[in-house]
Amino acid sequence: MSRPKSDSKRKAILDAAMRVFADQGVTNTPTSAISKAAGVAEGSLFTYFKTKAELLNELYLEMRQDFDRQLGEFPFGTDARVRLRHVWDTFLDIGIANPKRIPVMRQLRASGKLMKDNEKAGRMVIETLNAMRDATSNSEFHDAPLELLVLLLRAHGEATIEYIVAHPEEEALSRELGFDLIWNGMTGQTK
Repeated sequence: MSRPKSDSKRKAILDAAMRVFADQGVTNTPTSAISKAAGVAEGSLFTYFKTKAELLNELYLEMRQDFDRQLGEFPFGTDARVRLRHVWDTFLDIGIANPKRIPVMRQLRASGKLMKDNEKAGRMVIETLNAMRDATSNSEFHDAPLELLVLLLRAHGEATIEYIVAHPEEEALSRELGFDLIWNGMTGQTK
């Protein structure tokens, strides 16, 4: 009879994978390095994840679900600016708290190993799309593909996180200017 799987051991493996991927890269990291960092035998890793590809997919899903969990009390029913600002601040908070997450997620997306099911929009993406749809309804971007706008927002957010991590004393101003640039660009409006 096999022993039941431990949620804490699974989480330790995922956390170790994120740390090791951040240091060594997704493609350069052997599962043995992840097992060692997690403090488990390599065979234990394969008890939880049958292949490295499965581990990559589970890590990616876990990171996306974490974004959704951290959205907190979403300001439904407010105007598009307030909703998009909530998404922006949440994205920045998560990235600033753990800047290694951003390049790991980028590597995971670029790995070619993610299953299509993992790309289904989570809550953060859905709320971002809804806010962007409302924000651009009266601007020249009303026909722009929403996926393009989300990718531009993400890239701009990642650049803002990178800047804030390097210049923490300028966080408040960087948040404001970064958001205003996105908002004004999408809507053609100012505050």
